[in-house]
Amino acid sequence: MTETKAVVRKLLLAATCVFWAGCQVMPKNLLLLPPDYLAAREQQMRKYDTADEKKVLQASAGALQDLGFTIDKSEADLGMIVSSKNRTAVNAGQVTAAITMDLACAMMGCYSNAYGNTDKEQRIEASVLVNSALSKDATLVRVKFQTVIWNAQGKLSRFTTVKDPKIYQEFFDKVSKAIFLEEHKI
Repeated sequence: MTETKAVVRKLLLAATCVFWAGCQVMPKNLLLLPPDYLAAREQQMRKYDTADEKKVLQASAGALQDLGFTIDKSEADLGMIVSSKNRTAVNAGQVTAAITMDLACAMMGCYSNAYGNTDKEQRIEASVLVNSALSKDATLVRVKFQTVIWNAQGKLSRFTTVKDPKIYQEFFDKVSKAIFLEEHKI
């Protein structure tokens, strides 16, 4: 009899799990692209009138290095470059406000760790993909710049995509210049 009760309990538990799993609803906007997706993609991509993917990849690596990035990974067969550069993220105003808040809390007898949540370090990452598969006489380059910021406690504070068009334009200007100089043997 106890064995039957155990089987019934397991069946009820399984039925309950199936019931709750079946009640899950997929959000309507799950597969929708953000409204600024096409504008961001246009900002991140350029087409170059050369079929030499290796030349464009080398020009992209050179442009990243000119911008102060260190190449972390490069896979020529895949047309991929991953690079980064580290910078301080300390903001004097943010630190001053945090220390003031911590002192005010201490004077009132409560605990605050606002300073521990201030930005300390940031890593700017750049990922480049070079693809000539879409055209026989042209090569597409897509670059994406992202920042990873850690707070004073060493915890990840935020991760964002850089949307400043100047950075993308500067990168593509350097790539264009390098390709031009290479083609004309200058």
